[in-house]
Amino acid sequence: MEQNSEPLPRLVGTTAETNLGAVSNALAVTASKQEDEGEKYYPEILPDRGRSMHYSASNYFKSAQWSPDGTTILSSSYDDMLRSFVLPPDLLSPERELLNILTPYSVQQSPGPVYATEFHPAYNLQEPSTCLVMASISSLPIRLFSPFAPGILASYLLVSPTTEVYITPYSLLFSPENANHFFAGSNSRLSVFDLNRNGEGPISTWHTTASRRHHTAAAGGMKGIVSTMAMSSDGILAAGTFSRWVGLYDGYGRGDTISAFAVAQQREGEESTGGNGLTQVMWSQCGRYLCTVERGSDGIGVLDIRGNSKWLAWLKGRNARTPQRLGVDVMGGEVWAGGMDGVVRVWEGLGMTEGVIDPKWEYQAHDDVVSSTVMHQSGAVLATCSGQRHCDPSFEPASQESSSDTESSGMSSPSSRSSQSSLAPGSSGAVVDNSLKIWAL
Repeated sequence: MEQNSEPLPRLVGTTAETNLGAVSNALAVTASKQEDEGEKYYPEILPDRGRSMHYSASNYFKSAQWSPDGTTILSSSYDDMLRSFVLPPDLLSPERELLNILTPYSVQQSPGPVYATEFHPAYNLQEPSTCLVMASISSLPIRLFSPFAPGILASYLLVSPTTEVYITPYSLLFSPENANHFFAGSNSRLSVFDLNRNGEGPISTWHTTASRRHHTAAAGGMKGIVSTMAMSSDGILAAGTFSRWVGLYDGYGRGDTISAFAVAQQREGEESTGGNGLTQVMWSQCGRYLCTVERGSDGIGVLDIRGNSKWLAWLKGRNARTPQRLGVDVMGGEVWAGGMDGVVRVWEGLGMTEGVIDPKWEYQAHDDVVSSTVMHQSGAVLATCSGQRHCDPSFEPASQESSSDTESSGMSSPSSRSSQSSLAPGSSGAVVDNSLKIWAL
């Protein structure tokens, strides 16, 4: 791997709930500097009203995402809480010498596991009426809420016509064609909802395969739970499933099926991808290349969708052989991904090279698994979050997924999670880092 000639990302903000030695050292240096200047060091840490203040090794960050206006980060944690972080305006100010201690502006307690969240595309912090978030919660209607106010603004029903139980979407996506419409992906099904129809079901639904009873997808279709969706700049909807299928749909997701294929079959004969189900599909800015991310895979696939849609490249060395979802992001011609070793790796020149590609450069971002790596729309700021479930018997999450949910989705159950857990806090060799960090690039 080549050495990065550019300066490494600079840490400008972090949550207080962390035991990272590097952050502690940074705060100690700040305190020492202030004391030398005759001042007292009092970091302003606002209370998180949604949880007890004692430290828990198991309350890790599952995911984080930027708001469309780039002012807010929404995180999901193991305790089934959604936390909103509004970043200070002077975050990147060269005059600011102190490390920002990030605290949640607001906390939303979920009644169950959160499977997917999505900001409204018109989100603008200066206009409170546009600050909307969609959330899919286990065995409940889809919810629309404000990250800064309690209560539910609207709900949308996705119900099985045969059993009359709620169907839980595993992916959500607003339509760029109509901001009042959003897609919900569930088991071999894509549904479209109208945001203005509170309390109602989808305005249209289609199955991604001929029959849910089929063990293989029919011609032109795909099987399995739709776990991820992304829309290209050309209006092509890409949908991926936990059963390792990818489907491409024209007309901003409302047109014909372009193609559907199994990831494992497409890469047959090449370097083994591992892979236990798709967790992300991401388009390049030009809409020409599609990146596929799987659980339990050390790489990222790059697909050229022109012509017959062939595999172009395999970005290796991700270090992500875990059932935990590890979020990846694409910005310009770069792919950013975190690994189980706390390292963030960067591959450059997306679409410019074929074959197996090593990361161009990397840096140590956390002391535990990097669960999300998300780039600010400006390309100048990176957010990362970390953590995994450690053996901490004192911590009980707000709720647990049912065994049927974990089996169908591929999410690890409490018993299976223990197999990937690290040592308990206080044990010899234990490393715990549950933190959200902001980096200046």
